[in-house]
Amino acid sequence: MKFSLKIPIILMLFISSSAFSANEVLINAQQVNKQCLSKQWHKKNLLQLKEDKFTLENKADKEALALQLLACLASPDAEIRDGVAFEALSYWLRNEHLSQAIHIKIFNYLTRVLESKVTDTFGVYQSFSILVLAEVVRVDRHSPFLTADQRDYLVNVGTSFLTNVKDYRGFSTKTGWQHSIAHAADLMLQLALNPKVNKAQLDKILVALASQLTANDQHSYIQGESKRIAMAVIYVFLREQYSADDFNLWLIKVVDPAPFNQWQDVYQSEQGLIKLHNTQSFLYALYATIKPSKNKVLTEMSTYLEQVIKATK
Repeated sequence: MKFSLKIPIILMLFISSSAFSANEVLINAQQVNKQCLSKQWHKKNLLQLKEDKFTLENKADKEALALQLLACLASPDAEIRDGVAFEALSYWLRNEHLSQAIHIKIFNYLTRVLESKVTDTFGVYQSFSILVLAEVVRVDRHSPFLTADQRDYLVNVGTSFLTNVKDYRGFSTKTGWQHSIAHAADLMLQLALNPKVNKAQLDKILVALASQLTANDQHSYIQGESKRIAMAVIYVFLREQYSADDFNLWLIKVVDPAPFNQWQDVYQSEQGLIKLHNTQSFLYALYATIKPSKNKVLTEMSTYLEQVIKATK
C-alpha cells in the first residue's frame, strides 16, 4: 500500500504556536506530541508507511510529512518516535529525498528545540531531536548547504546541549530509548567528520565530550554511551588538526582523578566508583577501537592510551 495524499507544506501544521513563539523559552513536549498524528497520518497509516519502506510518490506529500514527523520526536510511543519518525527522516535525508529548503526548515526546527527549555516527562524530545540533527549534519557533510554562520551556531547549540545534559536515562521497556548522551555524541561525530568544521569548533566539541565522560559522577554508563563518546573523540583526532602529543595532553587532563587526590582513593566513595567505572569504560572503548588499526595517527594514540589505562587501574 502506497500513500499519495495532497498535503500542503505548512510548517505551522506541526509547530505549536504557543510552544514555539519567538517570545517563548519553554516548550512542552506533550503539547508538541499532539501535533504528531493527524487524520491523514494516524498511527495505522504511519506503520503501513514503514511497511512500504517509507515510499511516497509525491515529493510535496513526503516533505509535508517530514515536517509533521518532527513533532513525533516528542512521542512517548517508541514505535512511532523511533520506528517511524526517526527512521523515515533518516532514510529520506540519507537518500536525498528532501529538498534543501526542507533541510533548512528541519535544521531550524531542531536547533530551536535544543536551545530551548523543554518540559518532557519522558525525556525523548530533545534526545531524538539531536539524533535527527546528526542526520541533517551528515547531509551537510556530503552536500554542504549550511552557511559558515549556521554551522558555527550548530556547534554552539550542540556542544551546549551535551555539556548541560543531566538526564542519563538510556532504555526502558515502557518508553524505549531516551539516550541523550549517546545521541549527542552522534552529532559530535558527524560534526567531527565534516571538513568544514574548523579547529576552534573541534576544540569546543572535545570540551563537550570530555564534560560527559563520567556523567558528572552521578550515573554509571551501561548502555553503550562510552563507546559512542569514544567514536566521536577518535574522529576529532583523526582530523589533521591535532598531533599525537595533543591527544596525550587531552587524555591526561580527562583522566585526572579530581576531586580525588589519586585513583586509589575512589574505592571508598560511590561517586568515586562511578567516576572510575565511566573513565575505564571510555578508555577501554577507545582502546578496543583504535588498537587493531594500522592508521599511523591511531597507532600513536594507542601508545599513549596504554600508559593512561595502566595509571587508572
